[in-house]
Amino acid sequence: MTRSASPFSLVLAGALALAMAGSAQARNDSFMNPIAAAMAKKEAREIAGDLPLLWGSASAAGSELMPGTIDAEGEASVIIDPRARVHLTDAETCQKAFEDALFKLATRARASRAAAVVGIVSNFKGQRVDDAKAYDCHAGSSKSYVTLQARLALTFVPPGAPALPPATGFAPLDDITAVPISAAGQERYAHFLTLPKPRAFVVYEDGNWRFYSRDPEAMTKALDYCARQGKRCWLYAADDRVVWNSDVDKRIGAASQLNRGTPVDPKDEHQ
Repeated sequence: MTRSASPFSLVLAGALALAMAGSAQARNDSFMNPIAAAMAKKEAREIAGDLPLLWGSASAAGSELMPGTIDAEGEASVIIDPRARVHLTDAETCQKAFEDALFKLATRARASRAAAVVGIVSNFKGQRVDDAKAYDCHAGSSKSYVTLQARLALTFVPPGAPALPPATGFAPLDDITAVPISAAGQERYAHFLTLPKPRAFVVYEDGNWRFYSRDPEAMTKALDYCARQGKRCWLYAADDRVVWNSDVDKRIGAASQLNRGTPVDPKDEHQ
């Protein structure tokens, strides 16, 4: 004969089940995972695309920054197929949570037309971890979490890229009538001023023009393109400064006149 459970035993069993569930949910193991390995994954590379990502708070130095910081909370579930009982490891859920946070950072940056995401640190529930080589992942029984905090940069000059020449005071940046080209070219210059930095605008000797935008090598590419054409041109504006000079001998007409320069891809020109 089967005996029914007493009300007391049922209550006790329920309490034990709740306690065990609560204990399981309370798991919060922290792992420091290498950023280089995480960014080497195909999904992470595709999320980043050509958007520069700089890790560690020190990487924000030297960039023109947008106000405030942004936080991106990424999460990933341990169970991906309950029916097949397929569970991910902590390493796998951390990677997916990292990619989720990375996607949110990149989306915010592109919507804000930022030139780069810099000063990226981990910041899970206010627990800030400033490490340029590893990110902090918190793994629970059902999900893993990665929270990234960063700054958005209006301008970004990567190592090896040419530094901005000093402003010459030839004209205010927004004085389109001062640009020594045709009215049609001046209209294009006005459009150039609406584009994200890094950017560069060159004026040809024959009155033509060309510009590049959202490119750390904008100045080098513009001047090198003129050289490949066998034509003469000079840098008129770079980012938010006019660098043109009334004296032709003082104008910047070649990438070699910049502080530094790197080879360029001829397929990248814009106008």
